[in-house]
This record gives sequence, C-alpha cells and structure tokens, in this order.
Amino acid sequence: MIILFFPLHVTAESFHTKKQIKNISNSVVKIFNVSASPNFYIPWQTLAQKHSTGTGVIIDHNLILTAAHVVNDTVFLEVKKESSVDKYIAKVKWISHETDLALLEVKDNTFFDNTEASHLGAVPSRQEGVVVYGYPTGGNEISLTQGIVSRIELTSYAHSEESFLALQIDAAINPGNSGGPVFNKEGEIVGIAMQKMTGVENIGYIVPPPIIEHFFEDIEDGTYDGYANDGLYVQPIQNDYLKSYYGLEDKKKCHTGILVINVATGSSTDGYLEQGDVIVAVDGYNIEDDGTVIIEAYGRINSGYLIDRHQVGQSVKYKILRDSKELIINVPLKGLQKMIPTIYDSKPEYLIYGGLIIMPLTKNYLKAWGDDWLHKAPLSFLYKYSYGLFDKNDNKQKRDNKEIVFVKQISNNTK
Repeated sequence: MIILFFPLHVTAESFHTKKQIKNISNSVVKIFNVSASPNFYIPWQTLAQKHSTGTGVIIDHNLILTAAHVVNDTVFLEVKKESSVDKYIAKVKWISHETDLALLEVKDNTFFDNTEASHLGAVPSRQEGVVVYGYPTGGNEISLTQGIVSRIELTSYAHSEESFLALQIDAAINPGNSGGPVFNKEGEIVGIAMQKMTGVENIGYIVPPPIIEHFFEDIEDGTYDGYANDGLYVQPIQNDYLKSYYGLEDKKKCHTGILVINVATGSSTDGYLEQGDVIVAVDGYNIEDDGTVIIEAYGRINSGYLIDRHQVGQSVKYKILRDSKELIINVPLKGLQKMIPTIYDSKPEYLIYGGLIIMPLTKNYLKAWGDDWLHKAPLSFLYKYSYGLFDKNDNKQKRDNKEIVFVKQISNNTK
C-alpha cells in the first residue's frame, strides 16, 4: 500500500528524432485563408468574409497538399513556413471536394528554399503509431501530437457528406490542424487531417494514402474527373427466407451477397445490372451478406470501397446471380450526374424573368435551412433529393444537361 504514495514518473519515448522533426517541420506550412461563401438563399448576395487558418505539407513538384475545406471559397490565400515569418501568396491548383483534398501552388519559388518534399507511405496497420504535425489554435508554433491508428473503414467525410476510406486515430486534431500531414515513424505521409468527432475526446479522422493516390492519378491527364458511382441501391441478404429464394443456400457454390433493389437512371450499372440481381463478388472479392468485404490490409470494410479504387472510365467485374444463374458482367464506370447537385467554388445561378426569380435546386439551397435542413427544408424538395434518382415514373431518357428548377420568389409588383 505504501507504493501508492510514491510519485509515478512516466517517460514518453520520442516518436521522431530531432533531425526528423526539423526536416519534417520545414515541409509543413501554415495556411491563411480569406473566404467569402455565396448565399444560396439570396443568390445575388455573398456572405461576410471569414478569416481562417489551416495546415499543409510540401510534396513533389513544389506543391502543397492540404484539405479542400481549408481553402474552400477562397478570396485571398497565403502560406508561411515554420522557419520564416514571411507570408507568400498561394492559389488553388487542384481540388477534390469529394475527398477533401487540395493542391496549392506558390508562384515565388524562393518559398521552397531549404525545404524537403515529403512523400506518401503505405496505409498503416491498426495500433501503429502516427504523429500529427500542424498549426492548431492556441499558439503560433508548429504542434506535434502522437497517437495510434484505431480503425480503418469507410467514413462520411464532413466536407462533402460522402463516404470514403478513412483512418481513425486517437491523436488530437483541433481547428487549425485541418489539412496537416500525419506521419509514420519513418517520416512518410500516411494521411491528411480532415475532421474530428464532436462530443468525444481524441477521435480524429485522416484521409489515407489510397485516396490521396487516387486524387494524384486522376489529375495526371490535366482534368479532375472525381469518383465513379455505381448507382446501385442494395440491401443485405441475412434473412434465411431471402437466401433460399435467391439461391444462396446452394452448398456447392456457398454464395453470399447483397440484393439489388434498384438501379439509378443513367448510372454506371444502368443497362448492366437489374433489380433482383444478387451481387456475390466484385473484382474477385466475395461480398458478405451484410455488404462488406475482407481486404487483407484493412480488414472488413464496406464493399463500396471496391468501386472507389477505380478511376472514371475503368471497368469493374461483377459476379452476380440472376434467376439463380451465375453471370460475370464487366461494367465501365462513370460519374453520376445528380439531379440535385452540390455546388462548390461558384456562385448560385438564378434568372429574373417577368418578376419571377427562378433557380436550379441544389443541396446548397437545402442547407440554407441550417444544420437541421433534413427536417426543415420543404418536403417536396427533400423527396426529390432522396428519391429523385429512383423515380418509378421516370421514362429513363438521357438526363444530360437536365436539372430541377423552381420559382424562388415572386415580386410583389408582378401582375
């Protein structure tokens, strides 16, 4: 019992050497952004300018990798190195709002003097140590926080509200850390800090190397195409009756899979897969009854990742059961043109005609109803947002260049 009264001294082992910290710190920059977001409720107005800071990291070809939300709606952008007090003007060269990534360039190449580009590493394993470099609020100097990788799974990215592969870490991520690099012990980038879970302590999320590599590969041809969308609406098959009905109880084949209950008009799988098909494998990976797959490097994750691994224009091999017969179908992937899109980095469109103010319906407009927009926005708009792609009355004509428009306002002087 006496030992309880002795002071306990714990010595934390340094994750990086002093030389590593110095070299890495020289490549980590602070970002200063002046932004002005458009007002989608009053489209001819702009919201008040905001000043915010974030973090980025210098990579090959004198580019700075950061998070898209750090430089969203930018009006004026500057960057600063840890070793200097001088700020340099920067601009956004490439941006992926879907996966919250952006590349910045600085015209003045002297900014990159005495810096060493950082490079991507492999996806770390669970329980592997990582360290976050950045400029969180609370001070001006660079900050280092150490932790471990606790989960590898598909997660909703707060910026786009779409799900992609992400790493969950327990190292502290705070405002200002966004866009900052996360390194492994060897000093390789294993992620970009993008968000933290609110209401809990030390649960943060980072964009992992496969998503960053997808972004780099996408822009190699000088065009950003984004991510493919299979357009499938599916449900698990975990009910014994459903298994029997769709032929999943054949002991010789030992199939598992998920049921296609609808296919979005104009999507990649439109014309290839049908309602009632059972997807049993994608690209050789068996689909479990709950819609997950096992990938050795990550463990069990949502099968949607198998589509995300491909670029637009590439093909995916589906193994399906149709009327209890096994088929192999190659599906060329394309992006899905949403009837109610999310608009980034541009002002809302509107038309004033005869006293009527007409606008295209966008997700940005729905979000003008605040954080609880899913309950406060007009019900007819929410229905179109949720089910417009699966409208039973759709005649399946091509939807290119089509959009939903509505009368936003009627002038009091209109007769």
